[in-house]
Amino acid sequence: MKNSFRKLTLLAVSLLTTGGALGATPPAQLYAQKCAACHGKDLKGNPAMAKMFKVEPRAMDLVSKETLAKKDAELIEITTKGKNKMPAQEGKLTADDIAGLIAYIRTQAAPEEKTK
Repeated sequence: MKNSFRKLTLLAVSLLTTGGALGATPPAQLYAQKCAACHGKDLKGNPAMAKMFKVEPRAMDLVSKETLAKKDAELIEITTKGKNKMPAQEGKLTADDIAGLIAYIRTQAAPEEKTK
C-alpha cells in the first residue's frame, strides 16, 4: 500500500511539473511566472513585496500551517476572486491552471507541514 501511494505521488508530481496535458503550462513554470514575485521562489513569501504591500511576510507564505489547513475550494476561491492585497486571477488563469497551482503548492510543503 505504501509503495502504491509513493508511485501515485510520483506520478502526480510528474504530471504537475510537466504540465500533464498537451499545451498546458506546467504548474511549476506557471508558479514561477505568475506567483513567485510575491509568494517567493520557496513559496514562503517575498519580504520585499510584503513590505511594499504593507503586510506581514507570513501573509504571503503559501506553505504555512495556516495556508495548508485551508481546503482546496477556499484556496481556489482566493486565487480566482482575490482577497485583501491578492489580486483576482479570474480571466488571467484558467480554472485548470488554478487547480494545478493549488496542487503544486501542496506538493511543495515540507512533509512535517503536510501532516499537521
